[in-house]
Amino acid sequence: MAERSIVDVGKYLQKHGLNIGEHQAFGGVGAGHSPTGYHPIGAAIDVRDWRPDVAPAYEGGKPIPWKQRTGELAWRGKQLGLFNEVLGPGDKGHDTHVHLALQGTKYLTDPQLEWLATGRTRTADGALTDIMPTAQAVAAPAQKTQTEQTSTNSALEQMENKMMLQMLAQNQSKGPTLTQQFLQEYMQTNPYLNDPYVAAGLTV
Repeated sequence: MAERSIVDVGKYLQKHGLNIGEHQAFGGVGAGHSPTGYHPIGAAIDVRDWRPDVAPAYEGGKPIPWKQRTGELAWRGKQLGLFNEVLGPGDKGHDTHVHLALQGTKYLTDPQLEWLATGRTRTADGALTDIMPTAQAVAAPAQKTQTEQTSTNSALEQMENKMMLQMLAQNQSKGPTLTQQFLQEYMQTNPYLNDPYVAAGLTV
């Protein structure tokens, strides 16, 4: 869901009122680009902020000039550390726009893209924050679930082993049976049950 190409990034930025160009999916690539660069192979876009000169980068924000917004967008692109190349105001030939290059796809979450576009994203309780979101914050819950599942499986295995030991103890006074023989063989092949301390603790 979060694997994004440069085209996905461009479409997301368009939703925030930014102009996207210099890519086959956004009107084509003009002359003047390096033949060995990212634009000819469809791995780069140019982002221009053509909104009114005092438009805020995000709803309710302080109005700032377009060139400042453009510079801040380039800075955020560099801070994310996910693009192959980021150029903007201060870089030669990029005073009026931001050049973003992304070859292939990268793991980019919606909060990361929102922060790239506006400089803000929302916390879990809906408040605006300017702190850069990370992919690790999204991946953490899945990792916790896997740990919990491992713990649950271990507990079920111990419960199953305890039941087997109890069945064996009940059958010991009834003479050798097929059930007893099965249980004895099961004990011999299970290292957990061969531990005398475990066996003593589960049968008392």
